[in-house]
Amino acid sequence: MKKVIIIGAGAQGNVISGVLSRADDIGEIMLADIDIERANEVAQYVGSEKIKTRTVNAADKAGVSNLLKTGSYDLVVNATLMTFNRQIIEAALKAGVHYLDMASNDFFTQKEGKEYLVEQLEYADDFKKEGLTANILAGGDAGLVNIMVREAADELDEIDYIGIKDYGVVECDEPVAMWSFQTYLEDCADEAIYWEEGEYKYAPLFSGEEDYYFPEPLNLTGKVYYHNHEEPVTLPKFLGKPVKYVDFKMGDPDSATWQFLIEGLKLMDNTPIDINGCKVSPRDIFCKQLPETLTPKKCIALLKENRIKSQAVLAVDVKGRKNGQALHYKMWTDSPDIAKACSIIPGTNDVSWITSVPASILSLMILRNQIKRTGVFPCEVLDQTEREIFFKGIKEWDVIIHRQIHSDIV
Repeated sequence: MKKVIIIGAGAQGNVISGVLSRADDIGEIMLADIDIERANEVAQYVGSEKIKTRTVNAADKAGVSNLLKTGSYDLVVNATLMTFNRQIIEAALKAGVHYLDMASNDFFTQKEGKEYLVEQLEYADDFKKEGLTANILAGGDAGLVNIMVREAADELDEIDYIGIKDYGVVECDEPVAMWSFQTYLEDCADEAIYWEEGEYKYAPLFSGEEDYYFPEPLNLTGKVYYHNHEEPVTLPKFLGKPVKYVDFKMGDPDSATWQFLIEGLKLMDNTPIDINGCKVSPRDIFCKQLPETLTPKKCIALLKENRIKSQAVLAVDVKGRKNGQALHYKMWTDSPDIAKACSIIPGTNDVSWITSVPASILSLMILRNQIKRTGVFPCEVLDQTEREIFFKGIKEWDVIIHRQIHSDIV
């Protein structure tokens, strides 16, 4: 029986602990968080005797490493903020434990005279040397969408265009957050990276506006914009064949509001200003007022009172050529809305579902030796056999991938 530790009892840890607890070959799950009350609440609503909880400070590398060693865990899932990536991945390496995470904190890092696309790749040689697996960026986006891109790319001889879209609709009578609101707004406030003709480029905030049709379960056309994300960073280097263009765009019905707050009112500006003799940045004030991610108890209460609706869709477009014919692959997700997600694993929402079900299945694949590669790698490197296991696994948790292929006349 395998033992897993999940660091972070937020929205992602909720889903991952729920999925893993129902796997017959998982014997124990340690759900660790600096907020033990949050961890206990998640464990209570998931309702599995396999789940134990404890307090851990993700910033304490030595403490995390000692916990991993003494617990004899087979895998650590980093489900906390990506600012703790280095501490947790280094602790995993020191303890000899496999590792999985869902996001990066730094792009184009420098270490010992070498440049790395994301900070986790700084440890690639060390993990390879120790025979350990570190599957990074293994959530929904990045993660699931990278695997979807690879599916299309393997069928094409040449790739001209990769476009990834993320759109969600939330209706509630009070401000709510399905995941870290601060992380989302920080990405909105950064120039977005995209790939074009062999080099990385940067797009201004809220540029690249595009009206994009999202099929069922949304069935709407929404505006999306360049958004700073990992996919355009890793895909050109790890996809296995050249690609001319890659971007990531994101949107929701409130995008214009976020643009006004960030560009108009400068509320994500980090420069301190004087307020009655106190120096404080607009970002600190703004982020302090943001709603926390929905707790299980709060999510269940809002649904019981019919006060919330939420649905997210991830979409991928890949355009290229096969045997000289221009082809357009369009794929998108069809996954539970917040009501259905919460009915399957109590306290979960639709956004954490589409992020964390893929992470859960990839975790199980590592534990079952179905991902045999070692080192540090993003999801687009998975081969056909690995992808088949993955898609079968997420389908069992109601994450369906739709696919259309069109012949584009050029």
